[in-house]
Amino acid sequence: MRLYNDATSPFGRKILVAVAERAIPLDEVIIDVYSPGPLDAHNPLRQIPTLVTDEGEALYDSDVILLYLDSTHDGPPLVPDDECWATLTRTSLGNGLIESVLNRIMEVKRADGEQSPGFISKMEDRIARALAGLEEVAGALSADTLRVDDITIACALEYTDFRYSEEWRNDCPTLAAWHEAIAARPSMTESVPARTVSPG
Repeated sequence: MRLYNDATSPFGRKILVAVAERAIPLDEVIIDVYSPGPLDAHNPLRQIPTLVTDEGEALYDSDVILLYLDSTHDGPPLVPDDECWATLTRTSLGNGLIESVLNRIMEVKRADGEQSPGFISKMEDRIARALAGLEEVAGALSADTLRVDDITIACALEYTDFRYSEEWRNDCPTLAAWHEAIAARPSMTESVPARTVSPG
């Protein structure tokens, strides 16, 4: 299997962490999503991550890819049947944090005079609400066998550090303590957002 990705995508990072945690064989291909290239043959949106299976089928959207990968290994499920809806809901909250941080940084990077302070403020409020929501559910997160919600939230928090602020720890002590333990795992340290080449 091949994963088309770039070096800083938090959604792509979710896949890398999952395959490391479940020992799923996968080749990562770093691409430039702003230029034509091999991804265009598989994803008309030219978005990452995109997975191409051994049979040549293209799958995209990180959660679609994770659900597919969950069918390819014999380890504990990424989405356990007995906690399916709660797990996926926490995953959605983590995804929302990533999207809010991403939308904010894209607006901040616009040229002077083109930025919308109101939109930036709206995203910062949404980030704060998402973090508060994650603090409320932090007790349900696992620090042992990582599920899809744990992986998504860990990547979301580190993307928040990378693109926004590390100050969330002051208001989210339970979440911060959980993240500190998760951040030391090899699956996380080998896929840090600042890397410039494929891990491994």
